[in-house]
Amino acid sequence: MKLVLQYFYKKRQVIGWSILCGLIYLLIFSLSGIDLKAAVYPALLCLVFGIVFLLAGFFRFIERHRRLEFLEKDKGPYGESLPKAADLCEADYQKLLKKEEQEWRDRQKVWDDTMSDMEDYYAAWVHQIKAPIAVMQVLLQQEDTEQSRELKAELFRVEQYAEMALSYVRLNDRGGGFDLVAAEYALDPVIRKAIRKYAGQFIRKKIQVVYQGTDEVVLTDEKWLSFIVEQILSNAVKYTQQGSVCI
Repeated sequence: MKLVLQYFYKKRQVIGWSILCGLIYLLIFSLSGIDLKAAVYPALLCLVFGIVFLLAGFFRFIERHRRLEFLEKDKGPYGESLPKAADLCEADYQKLLKKEEQEWRDRQKVWDDTMSDMEDYYAAWVHQIKAPIAVMQVLLQQEDTEQSRELKAELFRVEQYAEMALSYVRLNDRGGGFDLVAAEYALDPVIRKAIRKYAGQFIRKKIQVVYQGTDEVVLTDEKWLSFIVEQILSNAVKYTQQGSVCI
């Protein structure tokens, strides 16, 4: 019903002009002394044809509305899928839309190329930084002093930051490299593995970790869940100066 009212509102000028013409027609017949019965037949014909034209226009209106509604749910591009313009004004609007869409595509391509170059750079940087980190770890393992332990702890943090950078690159990979694999996993092994990884950091700062274990099983991606838990523990050991961390 709403669409019917919108259509008649759109055609209000045409309908109003048709009614006015009919009244003028009857008025002229009346002033000319012609029997008004003679005007009934042509008036009915005009009414029938007018209803037919209105119905045909209404069905075209509905079809265009549904097509545009379908395009609205799509992600585009829209310019080549628009219905044929009904008039010159609508054709001008479609030209403007196609022009804006093409400019958006050009900007999007530049942005995608820039992001792709940046992601490639960060991925290469992370892989290259692993080599000197591994060398420093080997050198620090050759002695056990307070200074070497401090350096190991700081080197561990550097390695974690590099791994975090690589994870973010994978997360935003535009080439479809976001390898999310959802399955049911027990939480306890994931949490304990993260605790063991950061155990040296907690020991160095003399911070106790309180964890009683859990039997919970969740639907998740094991690798990315591990990444999140490790980030939480990293922040916990970083900002906890004394006391304990409770999971």
